[in-house]
Amino acid sequence: MRKNILFAAVLSLAMAGCGGVTTHNINLQENNENNTEVTEEAKTDLEKAIEASDFPWYFPEEAKNEGLAEGQAVLSIHSFYPSKLKESNDPSEETYIFYNATLKSIGEKSSVVTSMGQDIEMPNALIIPIPQGQTAKKGDIVLTWWQSGSGMERAIVTDDSNPSSPKVCYLDMDWKDDGKGFANEHNNEQLRPNTFVVLKDGAMQPGAQIVVTGDGSYKIYTLINPTDKYLLVSGFAGKITSLYTDACKIVPLNQDIKVGDEVMGNFVGGFKTGYKVTKIDKKIGRVWTTDPYGGTEILSILDVYKEN
Repeated sequence: MRKNILFAAVLSLAMAGCGGVTTHNINLQENNENNTEVTEEAKTDLEKAIEASDFPWYFPEEAKNEGLAEGQAVLSIHSFYPSKLKESNDPSEETYIFYNATLKSIGEKSSVVTSMGQDIEMPNALIIPIPQGQTAKKGDIVLTWWQSGSGMERAIVTDDSNPSSPKVCYLDMDWKDDGKGFANEHNNEQLRPNTFVVLKDGAMQPGAQIVVTGDGSYKIYTLINPTDKYLLVSGFAGKITSLYTDACKIVPLNQDIKVGDEVMGNFVGGFKTGYKVTKIDKKIGRVWTTDPYGGTEILSILDVYKEN
């Protein structure tokens, strides 16, 4: 059993469990001047339940994302999770990719998702709902998946002539001036109905771009599941971790960025200073910058950050 949680630190603790070793991945940062420890007596019932769980991350595995409903499309790591729990010495340190599936049934702690004819039971915390009946307008940013390929994607709507089936430019793919980027090649791809959800500016919802500011690291994550105290997130190289909600900010979808501005840019999974904006194309959600070394970087609007 974990004896304490050190705030304002990055921790990775292994603890003995019945029949083996349970690893809880923790990357919890919080502004705490006294760097205090949480005693056993002070722990909440939720914290005790998390510690006793076999879930690899310090997060309640039964936590349902808002809007989970049977029969809807969802995003989940269903093709990876069960096997890595069995095969990996530390599942929390593995790479995970969220793919689309259909939610077959909902349970209190876990639910069943269906993909390619296979039913897989998954912790509720690792299931992202795609509510049915969504519509989008030009300029909206949506959470979806690469529909001519696979894998979770954020995208900006470029054509809303059919609001329930808009055309988009994917933001998590590279855009290149020579036209050979993945985003260029799949630009204006049309999304099928009921396969996307519109992201709201400033909302702690799955798909939001999260930046850790509580410890000054400015690491970047994609939100998987939020609770009042903890966030389950996916970071660089597809690693999942847990963060304190109070240590994080949401990267705004509509930042006030202009040509000539000094901004922070995404460099290997974290925001780095020294980027200068040279061009903006709002339709495709791209910002051209000079990086700290004098090179040119084309970044998505989610990968630049202007701190207020």
